[in-house]
Amino acid sequence: MNTKNDNSKILEIYKMKLFGELVKAVWNDDIEDIENLPNKILNEDLKDDLNNYFSGKFDKDTMVNLIRVTMGLDVTGDTDKNLKDSLHEAVNLDEVKRPIISIISDACKYCDENNKEDESCKIRSKHINCNEEDVCSACGDCVSRCKLGAISDKIEFIPMIKLLKDIKSPVYAIVAPAFIGQFGKDVSPGKLRTALKKIGFEDMIEVALAADMLTAKEAYDYYEHMKKDEEGCFITSCCCPIWVSLIQNSFPQILENVSPSVSPMIACGRAVKILNPDAKVVFIGPCMAKKKEAMLEDIKDAVDFVLTFKELQEIFDALELNPAIMDESNRVEASLSGRVYARTGGVSKAVKLSVRRIDKNIKFEEKAFEGTKECMDGLKKVLNKEIDATFIEGMGCVGGCVGGPKRILSVEEGTKNVDEYSESTNMETPFDNLNVLQFLTSLGIKRVESLGEKEEEKVKKIFSRDIKSNRKENKYKK
Repeated sequence: MNTKNDNSKILEIYKMKLFGELVKAVWNDDIEDIENLPNKILNEDLKDDLNNYFSGKFDKDTMVNLIRVTMGLDVTGDTDKNLKDSLHEAVNLDEVKRPIISIISDACKYCDENNKEDESCKIRSKHINCNEEDVCSACGDCVSRCKLGAISDKIEFIPMIKLLKDIKSPVYAIVAPAFIGQFGKDVSPGKLRTALKKIGFEDMIEVALAADMLTAKEAYDYYEHMKKDEEGCFITSCCCPIWVSLIQNSFPQILENVSPSVSPMIACGRAVKILNPDAKVVFIGPCMAKKKEAMLEDIKDAVDFVLTFKELQEIFDALELNPAIMDESNRVEASLSGRVYARTGGVSKAVKLSVRRIDKNIKFEEKAFEGTKECMDGLKKVLNKEIDATFIEGMGCVGGCVGGPKRILSVEEGTKNVDEYSESTNMETPFDNLNVLQFLTSLGIKRVESLGEKEEEKVKKIFSRDIKSNRKENKYKK
């Protein structure tokens, strides 16, 4: 599948080519030629892949650090280090460490926006300041704006290979609701499930099922919140880590209004591990910020590794797997409400439908913000009481999750696919979805209504989060 687009950046192209070669070498245990990988990629003719921004070649130091990022490792000043040693370090990682996003500073000298002694790169400075202040949400804005692709996120697949080949611990793929159609119009959920099993995953679970369960919980939370009948009373969504991080770091006055729930990714990962304590969980989506969310101290128990859609497509290509020709392994998991989370306005729609099932007369006025700028401006208006809404949805990417920086399709195509997939089921809400009750029962939660009981310990353990108490600590895996 060709994922190239006209905005491809040379280092991003190099990165994915290096990643593809690494996947083939490590998967097939054929790493004898790995020291020659930088020169091999540098000598390739990329003129058909590039726009007109860059026509030169990088040095080996840049390639070595790019390889380290594709291995899930930090960049280094010691680029003479043996690549086999770096690979040995990567394949034996139990977890990828922060920072998620790094600057390949060796490449900056090639950039025409950073070639004057009295001029520093504003994009690079913004990224460094975010990291130093520990407020970086890994939204990917600096990655998208760097014309060379010298700001890059780590890929977490190489440390996973050992797990996928080890039959002792099952590895589950949990896929974001935005997945539908991303790997080709002929790739159904069932075919994608089969393809993932081919590379060692035990099974694939749609995170939309967890979104269903959280929709019911948020509907009950909303209902209880609104029963107070206080002037200016509202609740906000909690599924987007960029949105939550923005509130934590810049608008702490609003923290008490954030739904006290984990994201669907975290809920899904926790549920899998409760049902199978030996399991490892890999989240697959279009989002870089999910890589950082998975490391947060209070919720790091849920997800072991994160892959993006683009990374998974490169893995399929490297291993010569075509999901479109795989056998079907289909099953219906989520309702319209869980599936529609993937696009702007989807969370609001889902919660509203469920609130109406609880009390059709309760007030529900929704407002959705998309993209970091609109979210920032919108939160300022919320503080100034310029917005009359009782449910506020925030999505860090324009279009919602379908607009994530590591999507394969355009926002328009992704939105169309999500809407069609959402409408293809006759289950409108979690209350219509027998899978929700069956899954909850397997977790020891006997009724869907239990999701609204704040003191229910099993509900708290899986679905709840105290965002306020974790703001100042802001801890990560070390």
